[in-house]
Amino acid sequence: MQRTVIDGVPVFSAGGRERTTAALVFGVGLRDETFATIEVTHLVEHLAMAALPRTHLRCNAVTDVDSTAFFATGRPDAVGAFLEAVCRALGDLPTDRLAAEAGVLQAESCAAGSSTVSALWAARYGLTGPGLTVSSGPGPEYLSEDTVRAHAARWFVRGNAALWCHGPLPTGLRLPLPAGPRPRRRLPVPRPQDGPVWTRTDVPGVGLLLATDTPDDVALAVGVQVAAERLRERARHARGLSYAVDSLTLDLAPDRREVALVVDARSGRDAEVADLVWATVGELCAEGPARQEVAHAVAGLEAELDEEDAVGTELADAAYCAATGLPFRPAAETLAAWRAVTPADVVAALRRAEPTAVLAVPDTAAWDGPAGTVRRPLCGIVPELPEGTLFRPPWHRRLLDPAARVALVVSDEGLAHRDADGDVHGVPWSRVEALVPTDDGRGVTVVSRDLCTVLVHPDRYGRHALEAVLDRAGPVLAPAPGSREPALLPA
Repeated sequence: MQRTVIDGVPVFSAGGRERTTAALVFGVGLRDETFATIEVTHLVEHLAMAALPRTHLRCNAVTDVDSTAFFATGRPDAVGAFLEAVCRALGDLPTDRLAAEAGVLQAESCAAGSSTVSALWAARYGLTGPGLTVSSGPGPEYLSEDTVRAHAARWFVRGNAALWCHGPLPTGLRLPLPAGPRPRRRLPVPRPQDGPVWTRTDVPGVGLLLATDTPDDVALAVGVQVAAERLRERARHARGLSYAVDSLTLDLAPDRREVALVVDARSGRDAEVADLVWATVGELCAEGPARQEVAHAVAGLEAELDEEDAVGTELADAAYCAATGLPFRPAAETLAAWRAVTPADVVAALRRAEPTAVLAVPDTAAWDGPAGTVRRPLCGIVPELPEGTLFRPPWHRRLLDPAARVALVVSDEGLAHRDADGDVHGVPWSRVEALVPTDDGRGVTVVSRDLCTVLVHPDRYGRHALEAVLDRAGPVLAPAPGSREPALLPA
């Protein structure tokens, strides 16, 4: 692997191929948005691709939780032209296509849904950082031209980019990105917890999230792989409860890593799978793995690094780390570190991470959680309605309709809502992320950073309730000009 710099952008390259595969990577993704601007990074990516001329080159782009990449495979000169065109488009986005590309995003999101990993991140961080991936936001129609251009000008700059290239580096390659340093990423603040917790989510599958502040914690990585292998044997092969066991690592900073372990389950068997996940990780924390299990995990990494495109994978990893500001460890060093891990190292790493554990199970599971482990609701549940001005639907509606047996309290500190199930959701004004107008434009949905959503509509609570909320929590989000009619809320 060779490292050069072109137009201020670090470039990682290696030969060995006749054709060229390259990707321009930026250190920006869904975690860098807010609830009100969810999809803005994806929209920038779409607009840049829309500016390119039609081509038969194999090319595409992808926006992930923490990075965005534009990639192509083909003749070196064609790949070079693609990369240069992307850079120029990012400096002058075709925002006349804003409404059309927003529509494309809406169509694309119809087939997407929240995942177990997204629910785990949201359980840790609420609607901030990677937790934003649990929500589709108010919609791309709320993204104005000013918002999109400002996001591109901040994040899609040469100081926040890196390029990897496998195959001949295009002759005379130019990367004319806008000038600018890497923006400082906000590090999301996790919800406080004194030990392992469990929660219910509205997505299928059982998940366990562990955090570590040890940079490149290879012992934890080995431990998670051992746990995954045990779960494959127990949940799939021995009992036929599951099909897939997956793990995913997300580095939010050099000293903040989140590791998720996700196990799907047959319909109606989520509780058994949850028991297996919790028991398996608990056994490893208490007793550690066998040496053979550690060796098997290391052999799995050896096989992964011996794949045909291992060079391309290492190039991509180097560029990703350069774009995101994370430390890069070559594959040979990673393998050496894994080979040095002992069962005692795995026990120590898992025990350090155990107090950060979040276990998520579907809300349809008939399960009361692990014995002695605190259940933490996914959103901001409080014990009872606080003092303040009380609003309720008319008495005759409450009498006839169980869904109308709700209550709203507005105070100087915040908003509280008792739902039809009797749960009380507390939303301090400081934790309000957005007020989204209802489809009829006459009410709002209050969205909390703690994942609560409270519908405030004059047909439910009366006009005074809506005015009380607007006085304290405004302004209301407005769709971008030309996207649809504005909300009909009071000034």
